[in-house]
Amino acid sequence: MGGSHDASFVSGYENHFLPIAVNDFADRLAPEKIADVNAATYGRGAAAVSDGRQNTSVAYLGDLHLTGLEQNRVVPGSKPLPPKLEAAVDAIEQTCNGGLTGIGTDVSGLWNALAPLDANQYKQVNERFAQKYGTKYAARGGKWDISNELVDELSDSDLTRFNRMIADKNINDVPQDFRTDGASLLKPGSTLKVGEVNHVKLDGGRDYDVYIPRNADSRAPVVVAMAGAGIGDMKGVIGAETGLTIEAEKKGEIVVFAYPKLKPYEGKLGTMDGVAWNVPGRTNMPKQSDSSYDDEVYMDNVLKDLGGRSRMTDKVGMMGFSDGARFAEVYAADRPDRVAGVVAMSGTWMDGDRRPTKGVPIMIVHGDSDGTLPYQGGIGSAFREWLMPTNLDKSKPYMQAKVWSEAGGGDGKITERHALADVEERDYNAGSGTVKEYIIKGADHGVHDYKNNGSRFYQWLLGQPDMRQDFVTQGAGFLKKYIVRDLAN
Repeated sequence: MGGSHDASFVSGYENHFLPIAVNDFADRLAPEKIADVNAATYGRGAAAVSDGRQNTSVAYLGDLHLTGLEQNRVVPGSKPLPPKLEAAVDAIEQTCNGGLTGIGTDVSGLWNALAPLDANQYKQVNERFAQKYGTKYAARGGKWDISNELVDELSDSDLTRFNRMIADKNINDVPQDFRTDGASLLKPGSTLKVGEVNHVKLDGGRDYDVYIPRNADSRAPVVVAMAGAGIGDMKGVIGAETGLTIEAEKKGEIVVFAYPKLKPYEGKLGTMDGVAWNVPGRTNMPKQSDSSYDDEVYMDNVLKDLGGRSRMTDKVGMMGFSDGARFAEVYAADRPDRVAGVVAMSGTWMDGDRRPTKGVPIMIVHGDSDGTLPYQGGIGSAFREWLMPTNLDKSKPYMQAKVWSEAGGGDGKITERHALADVEERDYNAGSGTVKEYIIKGADHGVHDYKNNGSRFYQWLLGQPDMRQDFVTQGAGFLKKYIVRDLAN
C-alpha cells in the first residue's frame, strides 16, 4: 500500500467535510479531479462517480457513489482466529505492504495466502483483516477489507485473476447426492490430512504429493498431475502452475502431484542435475537413455500407495504439462485400463514411438506460438541452446490428435471447428473415443489458466502462459466426466 490509501492527512474531517465538499462542487469539478480527491482519501479503489446533476444539497450524497465502499461498515472487534487463519491474515498484510523486498506487493505470496482458504475461512479472514489492519486505511465509519486491499494493490489483470479465484470458493460442482466430507475418503489408519497438500514417501526413495479436498465427491475421483522436464528439482511446480487444489475443492477430486526422478545428465557444460520422464523402450525427451528405472512402474506404485491410504476410483485422470503431458499419453497408451482420460497441455508425441492400440479420451491444449515445443514439430528456440542432448527433433505435437483418433477407430480428421475470440476448438473423428483440441492464438509454452502462480522467471525463460484462459478448470471437468461416467455410486 505504501501510504497510497492513508487517510490520516484529513484528520477528523474524512467523514464529514470531504464528501460534502465533493458533492457541493461536483458540477464544477472535472470527473478526474473528483476521482483524485476520493482516491487520495479512500484508496484508488474508491472512485467517485457523479451523474452531473445541478444539485448541491446534502441529500445529493445518495447520487454520488463511492465504489468499493458501498454498504461498508466499521467491523466490530474480533478475537484472533485459529493459528493457520491468523497467519493468513498477517500474510495478506505483509505481502501487500512490502512483499519480499520491502517495496511493493508480493503478488505470488498474496495468492498463496488466499488460495488455500475455503469460502467460510475466507469470510473469517476477511472480517479479521478488516478489524486488525483495515482500520489503518478505512475512512472513519467505513470498512477496509480484502476486496479494497486487492483493488488498491493489484494491476487490472491480476485483480481479475484474484477475483475469479475468490469467486471459485463459492462454487460446488459436486452433485448433491455425492457430496461428502473429505475425511470419509480416508481409509482407517490413514495419516493423510484433509485440505492440505500431503507429502508421501514411497519405498525406494521416490515420493509424491496428494491433496484430499474438504468438499469431496463420495465417488472418489482422482486426477494425477505431472510437470515437465527441467534443470533441478521440479517438485511443487505443477501444483503452483495448475492451481488444481482450487479445482479439487470445486469438483471434489483427489489430486496427486507426481514427480520425475532427479538425476545427473551429461550436457554441454558437464554433468548437471535435472528431471525428465523416463520409460525404457520409449522415445524419451533426453537422448541419454536409462534402463535402471521405469516411471510407469513409479506411477503404478503411486496409485497403489494412494489406494492403501484412501478410497479411489479404479481409473484415474491424468493432466500433464510439456514432457509431463508426453508421459501421461505414454502411460495411458500402455495402461489404458488404468486411465479414464488425459489432458495434455503444451505436450507432444514423438514421431516413430509406439502408438496406442486403445482409445482414451483426450483433451489437447497448445499455443500456436509455442517456442519450446512448436505445434508443427521440431526443436523450438527455447531448447536450441539447452544444455543436454534431446530427442526433440522427433517432437510432433500435431500428431497427438491423430494418434489418439486412430486408436479409437477414427481417421484423425477434424469433424467440427469452433472459432472463439482467441481459441480454436476442434473435435476429431475418433471412432468410439473422444479427442478434443484447443489451439490458443498467440500463446506460448505454458499452463494456460488464470490460476497459474508458477515462477515468472522460469516462465519468462520457457514461455509465458496466457492467464486469461481457464483450461485447468475445463480439463478438470473433462477428466471427472470420464472418471465417474460408469460409476453407479
